Amino acid sequence: MGTVLADAASARIQSTDGRGAPLALAGIQDNDDPCCWERSGQPWEVIGTPLGSGPFRIRKVFLATPNCMLYRESCATRFRVQALSPEGMLACAVPVKPGSQTSYFRRPLHERGLPATLPTGLEAVLDQGQEHLLFLVQLFLLDQHLPPEQVGLLKAGAEANVLPAGTETVHGLGRWLNGILARVHGSPEMLRYPVAVAALERELVLGFAARVLPPECRTLPKPKSRRRRGYDRAIEAIRYADLTTLELGGLCAAAGVSARALEYAFRENLGVSPGAFIRQLRLHALRRALLASAAGESTVTALAYDLGFTQLGRLAAHYRCVFGEPPSATLARPFPGDDSPFWMGYPDGSMATTRR
Repeated sequence: MGTVLADAASARIQSTDGRGAPLALAGIQDNDDPCCWERSGQPWEVIGTPLGSGPFRIRKVFLATPNCMLYRESCATRFRVQALSPEGMLACAVPVKPGSQTSYFRRPLHERGLPATLPTGLEAVLDQGQEHLLFLVQLFLLDQHLPPEQVGLLKAGAEANVLPAGTETVHGLGRWLNGILARVHGSPEMLRYPVAVAALERELVLGFAARVLPPECRTLPKPKSRRRRGYDRAIEAIRYADLTTLELGGLCAAAGVSARALEYAFRENLGVSPGAFIRQLRLHALRRALLASAAGESTVTALAYDLGFTQLGRLAAHYRCVFGEPPSATLARPFPGDDSPFWMGYPDGSMATTRR
């Protein structure tokens, strides 16, 4: 049925055995811990770093079909996101209630367009009180439902990280996507029927293109620079590499650019060096592994060695600096579990909820 859009829901999304198992999911997800939010962030590979004071909480009202994902995300605190965007998908953010310190791709949010991307690495700062919609779609679905010239315009805009759009277009797109969410959440039983799910995906693709690509929009963004093409190749290599053994020389070879060019590209797009980004990915992977380990199941040392950390004293100091607690404290914390992180829709309209 296509790409799995949430780890905990994979069996349900793929259970199309004719016995009424849902083909798609609609629900609400609450996260009050950055680590749990990272674990539930599929199809993104994401790192979240709170930047403000106060409790962390992200609320997500979502719709997930086999080939599309739409969700409205509300942020109770300011935080920074570094991520690998989903493989094989175009992703677009629609600001609903941005803050003065909101930025996407290390650029302040402005009125000239919608932040968008094809699979790559990205950085964003989401302000306290931020609310936005995110729409993700499999690239092959664009090819299936849209004329080639429209697909080309969408891909070119996403490669440049902005789909040209004025304020009226942004607001109109937001109202329409919110309407889709409200309709599906009001009648979740529709997601049990393959024809209805396919029609919904087609509606999302055609409606999105019609609103973002008006007839007069025919201007292609400038082609990507050699440095940016090298950066994208490096991100693709990181996506599939064993991070415990990946070295800068191998990353430069995969990217086809010099170490200096790659350094500039990573700092321009992610705000850190390639080595620092890889270390961040490994450190956050360790935190997720520590949180998910049952009491007595493993040790900090064993999990650290599994991820390639060998200098445990230095690791402990860095870990405390980043997360505000030693690794042992994370390991000792009760794990809320990954099962059923969503509110699932049922034919009678009832919902089951799990608070994260």
